[in-house]
Amino acid sequence: MDRPRPTPHRRAAAGPAAALAVVLAMPLGLVACSPAAGPPSPSVSASAQPVASTGATAAEPSPSPETYRAALGAFVDAVTSGSMSYRVTFTGRAAGSADVIPIEGTLDVSGTDFAASFTYDFSAEYADLGSYKVQVRGVGGAGWIRRAGGDWKSIKGFDIDDSSVPFKAITSTASIKYLGDDEVGGATLHRVGIPGSLLIHPNTIPFEVRKEKVDQTTLEVLVDDTGRPQAGVWHLRGQARVGEGVGQLQRVVYDLDLTFSKVGDEITIKTP
Repeated sequence: MDRPRPTPHRRAAAGPAAALAVVLAMPLGLVACSPAAGPPSPSVSASAQPVASTGATAAEPSPSPETYRAALGAFVDAVTSGSMSYRVTFTGRAAGSADVIPIEGTLDVSGTDFAASFTYDFSAEYADLGSYKVQVRGVGGAGWIRRAGGDWKSIKGFDIDDSSVPFKAITSTASIKYLGDDEVGGATLHRVGIPGSLLIHPNTIPFEVRKEKVDQTTLEVLVDDTGRPQAGVWHLRGQARVGEGVGQLQRVVYDLDLTFSKVGDEITIKTP
């Protein structure tokens, strides 16, 4: 896909490319990922640890399967209605073998439209690079991206695979996987594995990074008894070439904690 490339803020002696090479350096054999041949399924089991770092603890198996089945059914009904709206607030990292790039941002969703705004923060390790803001928007089947406060640019060839809508691959209850129940603040929440979610693409990493590829994504979400999403985690394993010229092939890893809010509220997303 032909995408606009970022323009570095500046090139110091070490250079943004060198910084990113350190940040993303990881031998490919250290992280096992399956090739992405279509939307991947979460490689998790019902015995996995609680999904979110929000004080969730594993609960005993639900004494009433009808409860979680009704919750998952209500969740799928809302998602497949085509009009579900919500906000996802996320914090996390893009990591390599040595350094970590903190990330934080928001993602607004209304039906199949979305507006994402997030920041890569290089300041802890590379103060001269500071932070780098990326905005991505998808409206009516078309996509746009804005980097570091520059002009909005159209994303050529934008399609459903590029959408940041977390639940885009859900078509029925058969699309998701029940992973057990968690206790959060005295309430029982139902943990769900969801395939095909691409909240952030590695092609948004700034500076000398190219030929980004997604190998695997994993999304787990906690929903309440009414089917409303509350929290979750998202992981991506991929690769990219870093540096000038051909560049060096490096592993790219994302780990995000998610909090859902404004579920069902009116959210308007406009073209740039």
